[in-house]
Amino acid sequence: MRTAAIFLLLLIPSAYFAWNQRDLPEFGKNHDDALLFASAKSLAAGEGFIIPSLPERPAQTKYPILYPLYLSTVWRINPDFPANLPLATWFSWPLLALCLALSVWFWRGEQIGEWRVWTIAAILAISPYMILFGCNLFSEVFFMCWMLAALLAARRETLAAAALAGVLAGCAYLSRTAGIAFLISMPAWYLWRREPRRAMAFAAGMLPFVAGWSLWTALHKIHGGGATLAYYTDYVKFEFLNVGLDNLAVVLWKNLDALLYSSGSLIVPQVLGLLPVKILTQVIAVAMISGIVRLARRGVAIPYAIFALISSLMLILWHFPPTERFVLPLFPLLAAGLVVELEHLAIAIRGAFRHKDLSQRVAAAGFSCVVAAVFASALCLELFVTFRTMPEDASHDRAEHKETTATYSWIAAHTPAHAAILSTDDTVLYLYAGRPGNLAPILPRWWYAGDNEKMVDFFRNVAAYCGGRKIGYILATPNDLRRWAGEDQGRISAILNQDSRLERLYQSPSGAAVYRVK
Repeated sequence: MRTAAIFLLLLIPSAYFAWNQRDLPEFGKNHDDALLFASAKSLAAGEGFIIPSLPERPAQTKYPILYPLYLSTVWRINPDFPANLPLATWFSWPLLALCLALSVWFWRGEQIGEWRVWTIAAILAISPYMILFGCNLFSEVFFMCWMLAALLAARRETLAAAALAGVLAGCAYLSRTAGIAFLISMPAWYLWRREPRRAMAFAAGMLPFVAGWSLWTALHKIHGGGATLAYYTDYVKFEFLNVGLDNLAVVLWKNLDALLYSSGSLIVPQVLGLLPVKILTQVIAVAMISGIVRLARRGVAIPYAIFALISSLMLILWHFPPTERFVLPLFPLLAAGLVVELEHLAIAIRGAFRHKDLSQRVAAAGFSCVVAAVFASALCLELFVTFRTMPEDASHDRAEHKETTATYSWIAAHTPAHAAILSTDDTVLYLYAGRPGNLAPILPRWWYAGDNEKMVDFFRNVAAYCGGRKIGYILATPNDLRRWAGEDQGRISAILNQDSRLERLYQSPSGAAVYRVK
């Protein structure tokens, strides 16, 4: 009874957020959620697993099918967009609750002590990032449920359990292809324990899922389209477009920096943007890793630690800096590492308090006060972000969205039914106005090189690009300008307005403009 009461108490922050933001005001800001929801719509409508927002309507060969298939139930129950977004929220939040329950179950099985189990659960439950991504339409928490289920099954010492773990890992892979790390980590764990039959059983359970998805993508892969279609349909091709021998060192360095920053930011949210705070955040990330190593030396959660290691190597090599969302599946392990490292630190401080030298005791008291202040501040910051900052952001997004939907309505009324439009929020535009299109192909390679001129140059030639893609219109909002080029947004706006090949047809009070490509 007490366990249930504690668990329900931990669900209050996310339930509060889900209820108040059930209209999903941030929908589409990160692009992936809108793409997943659009593909779910095509599944529900019987059109197949496609990207309906692209002019070519290609097969969805980038994101696996399992999560869009789950979201397609929302469209089957209520096919009216955006009226079905509140329903989608109630398909997302229960996954967050399930993920927390599986985390408690997993750490209890590792026998690390009840108070540690619930401390880890509390860290997850109050995290603004866990709440934000768990209550919106992203696949990470859905993936985490399959991941934890696979780790729980792998704990049993039977061939059948190993095969079941492989099947569950296969479902994780069909939720996010990052689950391929399981195909390396789990067999490696079994082989290290000299259990080749269990390694084979696991591989036999997971390989059909990997082979099936690989076959699907090979049969439905679209050829041509350059960087644009590579971004939407082909992870591997887009990786080679952006990461090569010429920039590998820079990619590795920046991604490692981002990985540490994002891991620590799960405890100290990125709201201040100050260098000392970033350094402190990365120190916390190092403490997490140190704690994971301590757990592994005790024989605790080793399969999860190997999976996390493989996943981290993949993130460091990837063509996009690891954000908190990408690190989220490792959060239960990172939280456990932090708890263990803080416990080790507390033991060391307690020993210093008993030292004969007064200066040692004073130093211990001062250091313990600093540590307590850091984590008390982190807790306050997390609660502030969850209950103040995120609701304020949501209110801002609603106000902004109201004007954006007016722009979408104008587009629906004043452009041809099949007119393709260049827009950063292309999938949201499709869902609201029914117009296909794609975003501007701003390559991560340019960001890694710090080459803003390449980004600006794209817009100097945007009319030629649109001609090649048969795109007839451009939608440029203030948000688009910020995302396209940051501090150079004024230059890009001037380029669009001065380009004789573009005709501005519409301008909203906030600055959103629609251009026709002559």
